[in-house]
Amino acid sequence: MHCRNCHTRLSAYLDGELPEREMRDMERHLDGCASCRERLAGLEALDAPLASLSIPEMPGDLGYRIMARASREYFDTPKKGGFRVIARRWLGSTATASALAAGLLLGGLLGWNSHGNPVSERTMMQTEKTVFASLSAAPGGSIEAAVLAGFSDGGRL
Repeated sequence: MHCRNCHTRLSAYLDGELPEREMRDMERHLDGCASCRERLAGLEALDAPLASLSIPEMPGDLGYRIMARASREYFDTPKKGGFRVIARRWLGSTATASALAAGLLLGGLLGWNSHGNPVSERTMMQTEKTVFASLSAAPGGSIEAAVLAGFSDGGRL
């Protein structure tokens, strides 16, 4: 064992907190190392007066008082940009919800107006035929070839 390891464990050795094997290793090292024995003697000299001190009784409500004060300090401390952060969140949520509602309303109205309209149905059928014709003209069914074939006639699918 090296002196550095011994120094870090001296207090635990003195208190009897080390496992049995480490206690034996410490004793072996202390038998052969005057420097570590001297350090242990210094800790023992401190230990005696500290052991004679009485531990004060803690109040029963100490934990409650600590938590109450901590929460009071937390909630009483003004947060940086508190109102602005909350307002930004609400405005962001409101704007998103409004845009979604407007999109659904517009989509519903456009769908409602074109439902049953023979002109809309005819236009849709012609568009479908054009798309399917351009896809079937592609060699080997590749999507890239279909897109190129669709745009070769002036940009219309």
